[in-house]
Amino acid sequence: MISGKSEAMLVALRDNGQVLSLVSSSLSRRELMMMRDRENFSCPVCGSPVRLKLGLQKKWHFSHYAKDQCIVESEPESEIHLTGKSDLFKWTRDNGHQAELEYYLKEIRQRPDIFLPGIQPEAIEYQCSSITETTLSDRTAGYRQLGIRPVWIMGGCRKKKKGSYLSLSGFEPLTMAYNRQDGHPFVSSYFVCYYFPSEKLLCFSGHIHSISKTQFISEEMYMPLQQIRPFHLIRPVLPFHPSSFMEKWVHYKRRQRLHVSAHTTESEMLLRVLAYQMRSNYAYFPAFVGIPHEHYVHLSSPPHLWQMWIYLIMSGNRRLWVTPEYLIHRSGGEKVKCFLRRRQLPLCPQISLKTIIKTYLNQLVFLNAVREKEGAYQLKDEAIHVAHDMDRLLQRDAAVLKALSERPDPSPVP
Repeated sequence: MISGKSEAMLVALRDNGQVLSLVSSSLSRRELMMMRDRENFSCPVCGSPVRLKLGLQKKWHFSHYAKDQCIVESEPESEIHLTGKSDLFKWTRDNGHQAELEYYLKEIRQRPDIFLPGIQPEAIEYQCSSITETTLSDRTAGYRQLGIRPVWIMGGCRKKKKGSYLSLSGFEPLTMAYNRQDGHPFVSSYFVCYYFPSEKLLCFSGHIHSISKTQFISEEMYMPLQQIRPFHLIRPVLPFHPSSFMEKWVHYKRRQRLHVSAHTTESEMLLRVLAYQMRSNYAYFPAFVGIPHEHYVHLSSPPHLWQMWIYLIMSGNRRLWVTPEYLIHRSGGEKVKCFLRRRQLPLCPQISLKTIIKTYLNQLVFLNAVREKEGAYQLKDEAIHVAHDMDRLLQRDAAVLKALSERPDPSPVP
């Protein structure tokens, strides 16, 4: 694909065919200026002539001329991106890996920032600028096509917090990776990674749990780049603090019960109307609605919304026995399909809707709110009657979370 943008590069070809890397080279600015006067440079991918820029403000780099467009899709690179890419390349080399900077994979017409043939991870992409979700998904699929495991590291400038919650929007959730974690029922195997060039710090935001389309509970760990190894990018060791997680989750539940947003989403409005028609108060949902599990991150709808939708279906007909397949079929309608909408996570194992729903229903069985028979589930009569006492419900939210935290691991999804 032709990008039409003047991209900054750190490598180019000399007239003699040799590769000149501005990261690996020990040439001074004066020596590079003399070389620039004597010879030309070209793009290793498309062969077009490129300029060597040796300014005093921005990191030295090569750039295509405006009239020459490269065949590799790319984004204009900032000083932060050039510095971060250079740091990560040197770091992989310092750890004994024969890394390639901006190596062109002609089979898929992609050029990872750092390529480590035969090493895991095999491709490192350092992403500071915004790109479309489709672009990131397609690039990831391209690497997978060649059997390459990529890692996406976001620039530290992209790290955002909204209150105590991590905010991921646009393409950012698609950089989420998976490293199987066991132990506490609320640990999460999902994480994202950031790099801060000015501080030379890597940040892992791990144990990610979704609370909305763009907000997540997570735990952060900052590490100096030189204290970790490249394999930590795919297998980070991230501590988990159950009390901190549970406090944040209870706060999330409290906010859903007490806060009325000025901009109610279509899905929330639909549930409010449905609850009203069933003579229920939207804020007084049972404590087993809006409970966590790591794999619920695969749904873009907030847990309390899609779980309330399931509860209202089951409570609307007390004799109804439901299966995951039945609920999936019910979610196919134009108005309600938003409740079980999938989030794109191309770097993670794909968890089916059936598995996600079954996980939730089995949690309800454990909490004694639902009975199960031959793969079908029915809401118990006592689970339908909800106390209209907000203080009591908030206490019940905490009690249900505590009960789930003590639940034996029921053979987690791989």
